[in-house]
Amino acid sequence: MRYRHVERKPWTVVLAGTLLAVLAGCQGLPGAQGGAGKATTTPAASAEPAQAQAMGPQHAITENRQALDLRVFLADTRSRPDWTPVSLKPSGVLYVRPAAVIGRDDLIGIQSATDQKGEGILVLILGDEGLRKMREATAANPGLRLALVVGHTMLAAPGYAAPITQQRLAFGVGSARNAELAARSVAGVDAAPPSGGF
Repeated sequence: MRYRHVERKPWTVVLAGTLLAVLAGCQGLPGAQGGAGKATTTPAASAEPAQAQAMGPQHAITENRQALDLRVFLADTRSRPDWTPVSLKPSGVLYVRPAAVIGRDDLIGIQSATDQKGEGILVLILGDEGLRKMREATAANPGLRLALVVGHTMLAAPGYAAPITQQRLAFGVGSARNAELAARSVAGVDAAPPSGGF
């Protein structure tokens, strides 16, 4: 299995092999393995991120053949029955539930932002049904992580301490370039990012 790091961030890698089928297709394949980077520890969700310094344009989510898929999965650092183990670099394992909590269809918008340090933030704007799914999943599974997958790339897997109750869900994604590419790609504003990924 090959792992490809992007921008030398230890928690951002391109997923490969069988795990792609699990994550992208939302079908559990027992024993499937693949690569994922080390998960961040920043909170996954908040209302408009307090640390955001600059917000990019808000892109609407519409039917678009050029758009990349986006899914958010529950994940944990402890083994769980029927959850897919994902090897982390440089060490460790993240266990990902094969069924996504939300997908691109649960969004009404997406936006890139940067924090005070200039690092990228991807803001998902949830529709009512998406917010309901996220609130129910995080309330029923406290203290886990949310694995954000755009196309075939896991961009972040931050933890959450309380149920998600805000319509805007913010993920730290490394660079401002990552955030803007992800927002535009999910909205279908431009063609998919180059083969180098995010």
